[in-house]
Amino acid sequence: MSIFWRYTEGAGMRSVLAFLIASTLAVSARTVAAAPSCDAIALESEATRARVWRYTWSGVNAGLMVGSFVAVPLVERESRPDWIVSGVGSGITLLATWFFPLRVEDAAEELADLPPAERARRLPALLRESALDERERVTWPWHVANLGLSAAGGAVIAFGFDHYLSGALTAVGAAALGELQLFTQPTGLAEDCGVACRFTPRLGFALPREGAPASWGLTLHGAF
Repeated sequence: MSIFWRYTEGAGMRSVLAFLIASTLAVSARTVAAAPSCDAIALESEATRARVWRYTWSGVNAGLMVGSFVAVPLVERESRPDWIVSGVGSGITLLATWFFPLRVEDAAEELADLPPAERARRLPALLRESALDERERVTWPWHVANLGLSAAGGAVIAFGFDHYLSGALTAVGAAALGELQLFTQPTGLAEDCGVACRFTPRLGFALPREGAPASWGLTLHGAF
């Protein structure tokens, strides 16, 4: 009975997850098409996408966390640690998703609170900050953190309770879900507005200072 319930419950979670992810992608696609220019409307449109993404994935992770803990008394005693560890992992992801929103959410609110005369002056900086934040949030450290957290949960199950198959499946499933969350994160602001952070080589001449001779140097400068 517990095995049947576990598989049917897993199928239900997959269906809900697929629906929520499809909704996120659909809303994101509609909003991208609705951003005609790089202005306050584009910033607010991207903020809406960011909120939908954060609310959706917070709901997904909350559902997985609650489902894991609800399942604990209903499954076999031997498999209960697997569900508990999975629930803790989903809870950590939930907290990170909910309490660390993209910069564009606050940027849109900040712009709306400014006096009309200040909005035009502040808008370019808010766009740059938001675009850079979106780019940084999908760089390799975030992928490493996702894979590390997933591997840690799987290792606890595998080596702490000798449930090697369950540990491997948990690690792979959590990593895949985390990568999907990163993949669906809004990153269109830089492309839509033509704002991109790039590093360009620059040859510069350093004047003599404190007895040091003058010198030429090649450096990398970040620019928008």
